[in-house]
Amino acid sequence: MQPDQFQPEKIIAAGPSAKVYRGVETMTGRKVLIKALMEDHETAHPLDRERLQQLAPSLMQMRHPHIAGLTTLLPTEDEFAIVSEFMPGMNARSFDTERRPSPTDLRALAVQLMHALLVGEQLRQPHGDPKPSNLIIADHPGGGLFLQVQDWGLSLARQMHPPETLWFRAPELHAGGQPTTQSDLFTAAGSLYCIATNTAPAQGTTVEEVMRDWQAFNASHVLSHLRPDLDPPLRDWLAWLLNLAPQQRPQSVAQALDVLMLSMHTGFTYMPQQAPVMAPGTQTAQLVGAAPSRAAMSAHPGAPKPKPALPKSALAPTSTSNAAADTYPPAAAPKQVPRSRLLAAVVLNLAALTVIGFFVWPIIQKSIPSVEVSTAVSSEKTPAIAIPLDTSDKTKAASTAAVMPTPAPAVTDAKVH
Repeated sequence: MQPDQFQPEKIIAAGPSAKVYRGVETMTGRKVLIKALMEDHETAHPLDRERLQQLAPSLMQMRHPHIAGLTTLLPTEDEFAIVSEFMPGMNARSFDTERRPSPTDLRALAVQLMHALLVGEQLRQPHGDPKPSNLIIADHPGGGLFLQVQDWGLSLARQMHPPETLWFRAPELHAGGQPTTQSDLFTAAGSLYCIATNTAPAQGTTVEEVMRDWQAFNASHVLSHLRPDLDPPLRDWLAWLLNLAPQQRPQSVAQALDVLMLSMHTGFTYMPQQAPVMAPGTQTAQLVGAAPSRAAMSAHPGAPKPKPALPKSALAPTSTSNAAADTYPPAAAPKQVPRSRLLAAVVLNLAALTVIGFFVWPIIQKSIPSVEVSTAVSSEKTPAIAIPLDTSDKTKAASTAAVMPTPAPAVTDAKVH
């Protein structure tokens, strides 16, 4: 690992093929996730390093708040590391053992997961393995749960897959097919089922054992017993995605997302949010919030016996440690409303009165001269009518009237001016 670029701070997980560290980028101080790959002889599920370098350019295009984007690869003589974006929280495999999500939370997580897979569909780059341990869940400072998908495309560089991948892998992949968006939908629905029930739909150490469990699995029946609080449209939607035949699943992620959104309550809208981040120097803590008891999940007398979501080999502390220990700092208290807002309201009112006066005052000014002119005309006409004239004066007045202009045009000109 190159010490001048990234520094590991704390080991947070030991995966099937890598040791996972929370680290920091020395130039910016932002937190990153560092996966230091094990040597091929140290693991039964190694990652092909040459294949990773070939996939890196296309994987770096995967950018979305619900996707932990690949930052860089650090190939050195001593070790090989994968650096990606870091979000504090815990993976879904640990989350479902501590907390029981409500139907609303489960729907929100499903919508977020579909939006992440939609990016892969649009870029023609399926994830390949959106199993529970590749989903990180955190409490968002803005409210609700936030989901982020990790390790996008890394399964393409692996020949031998770990047990958890086999449990949630689509049947067509077990038959030798290549990952598609439809196979991603199958695995994603299996992960959501695991989050809702804390059980794995199928288990086994071989493909035959896993497929035997899948063929006997009925998602709608089991969910109606283990999670009777889930509404039928959501249970049917999950069962649709978990169909063993890819032709009977949604034909695209967009179609699956549209049907899921139509089953939402009226008024629900998806509001994209930025992933929560961990500030430099923040102390790690447990994921916020207590989990309701899961005793009610198996209280029904006819409920199938739950299967543990973790393999027996994964119950050791070294293998179950993950990003759960890292959470974002608590949200800051809301700021008090400044007193300057009251002054601003007063100034705005005065400005409105000024604008009104600016338009009204010219109208008032125009009406005043018209009244004065009319009064002056009336006072000039009164002496001419009140003074009596004799015959000689009438003759003079007639001759004078023929020479001098009448006052009416003068009044009209005054009004025009």
